[in-house]
Amino acid sequence: MIALPFLNKKTKSEEKYLGLLLKEQDGVLMILAKEEGRLVLQEKINFSYSNGWENLTDDVDENLSLLTLGKEKISKLIIFVYSHLVDQATKQIQRPILSSIKKMVEELAFSPLGYIEVGEAVASFLQKEENLPLNSILVEIDKTQLSIFVYKNNQIVFKKVVSRTDNFIDDLLTVFKEKGKEFLPSKIILYNSKDLDEKAEAILSYRWPPEYFLQLPKVAIIKEEEVIKAVIFIFETQLKEEGDFLKEKEEKKEERMGFLIGKDIKEVSLIEKKESFFEKFLYFRFKLPSFRNLSFSFPKISFKVRLPSFSLPFFVFLLLLGGFFANEWFFHKLTLTLYPETKKLDKEMVLLGSLKKEDGFDKLPITKKEQELNLSSSKKTTGEKEIGQKAKGEVIIFNSDLDSSYTLPKETVLVSENGLKFFLEEEVKVASASGDASNLKPSTAKGKVVALSIGPEYNLKEDSKFLIEGKSKNIMAKNETPFSGGTRNKIKIVSKDDLEELRKKNKEEAKKNWPILDKDKKIIFDLTELELKEEEFSKELGEEAEEVSLKAKVSKKFYLYDENQLKNRVVFFLQKELPSGFKIKKETLKASLLEAKKEEKDTLSLRFKIEGKAVFEVPILALKKDLIFLSKKKMADILKDKYKIERYDFRLSPGLLIFEKTPLFDKNIEVKISY
Repeated sequence: MIALPFLNKKTKSEEKYLGLLLKEQDGVLMILAKEEGRLVLQEKINFSYSNGWENLTDDVDENLSLLTLGKEKISKLIIFVYSHLVDQATKQIQRPILSSIKKMVEELAFSPLGYIEVGEAVASFLQKEENLPLNSILVEIDKTQLSIFVYKNNQIVFKKVVSRTDNFIDDLLTVFKEKGKEFLPSKIILYNSKDLDEKAEAILSYRWPPEYFLQLPKVAIIKEEEVIKAVIFIFETQLKEEGDFLKEKEEKKEERMGFLIGKDIKEVSLIEKKESFFEKFLYFRFKLPSFRNLSFSFPKISFKVRLPSFSLPFFVFLLLLGGFFANEWFFHKLTLTLYPETKKLDKEMVLLGSLKKEDGFDKLPITKKEQELNLSSSKKTTGEKEIGQKAKGEVIIFNSDLDSSYTLPKETVLVSENGLKFFLEEEVKVASASGDASNLKPSTAKGKVVALSIGPEYNLKEDSKFLIEGKSKNIMAKNETPFSGGTRNKIKIVSKDDLEELRKKNKEEAKKNWPILDKDKKIIFDLTELELKEEEFSKELGEEAEEVSLKAKVSKKFYLYDENQLKNRVVFFLQKELPSGFKIKKETLKASLLEAKKEEKDTLSLRFKIEGKAVFEVPILALKKDLIFLSKKKMADILKDKYKIERYDFRLSPGLLIFEKTPLFDKNIEVKISY
């Protein structure tokens, strides 16, 4: 147990502390207070760094002012940090970050109490919550860093910090390969990342090599709120235990480590009250040292030495030698820009994509997503329809047949001289003609007729003649008054093509509407599947309308791949085809998807056009050592003969030297690669 120096003073009943949780690119500012003997979180705010660690002071000050309680004066500061921000060799926060913290503490007048590693706090919290020995793998996930802790029986047996790649499982495998012969704990605990569910699913679905786990690993997720609860709990525990310990030892004066304003730097003595790993938290106290009112006195030393006769040249030599080395160390510099041989990559390659996460590296991982959109579209109708009234009138039917009478049933067709057809609206009976052949008197009967179709052309003038369809010419008809009422107009109606075009427009709109994705995620557009659901047209087919619209729910299924994962596989497969010494530069790669096809279930065939560069690798460290203190000609010979560099640029600053040579110290040689 490490003594906290602030606890040798009596605390107030409602004493408040400022908690600062620091991650790689963002932090959490908390106000903690003692209430009835318990430490509680009163308020918090999450914030992102505006300019890395450079503006930490401004970021904290600005966000503190946004807190309701932040307007109170709270001076005591406790810091919680992710493990990759701590130098594990010295157990100190890394120097650039520590410098920013010191600046913040001084300018905002905080009294720093110490820091706690989040990973150790989470482990301690889990052990005390479950009241069982901790046998788990803790995975701390930050923006670009991954910290992995392996615990067995409450003891950390392995710890590793690695840079994250695009493949989470590959990151874990990189660390697990260093585990040794023993099996790993079968419980993996993840905390503090935005996509923990996906990572947990990846762990559960991956086929782990049998030498890693005795049984399939289980996965637990700790969200940020639980992480904050854990660090507060450990801080509270430390406060209580340290307070009790100092109360017993209040007569003893402990040395403290850190920076005290106006005082000498003192070291903290590590007070380990318990040997359990979980009780060992390293705290620091720092403030900037004051250099005012400092006085130094050197003891007076009297001596007599007889200098040899060559002392002046000797001291001149030493002075020149010192000047030479000072020039070499501080001023003599070389900036060398190399243009190594490159090979252009321009080829097509086919990769298989898989929807199964457990498939190997030879297949590109594919993700299937589904999106539902509520879309609407409208258009002018293109269908046309004629409407109007049928002409009507009355005719006189003449029968010239002496032998026969006729009964003309309803809807008997009468045909005009210009071919227009009309039909009887009711049955008409016509008697036979009277008289004889020399004096024929046709019999007549009247009947009402209506035109067969609409249109004004059926409005016939009087004395128009008609034949009776299917009858002899002995029976005919004529109108004494004009026919009237025939009209015709064209109207717009909804056609089948209109409805299909609206469906097509909604699908096209769905193809343009995509969710916001990470820049590395690429959509396989050719395989997108669209389905219209719950269609609602504003007008029915054939209904009169100038415009028709469609509201529909569109279900869109599409496939994604990660461009970084693609480039990793391109490098892996194409690197084997290159001559020795050449290496593909991933940042130069450009992959264009030419064709995508569905193969068997859960497998896609993807054909890409790959463009990029492979560059001849130059071992920079060895090169710098080979270029120490050489003439320009000798430097050119080494670059050409040993490193195959035909083209290069350089800028040499010899400092005080009157002759031009490369620097004596390789730290002053800067090598840049351009391609």
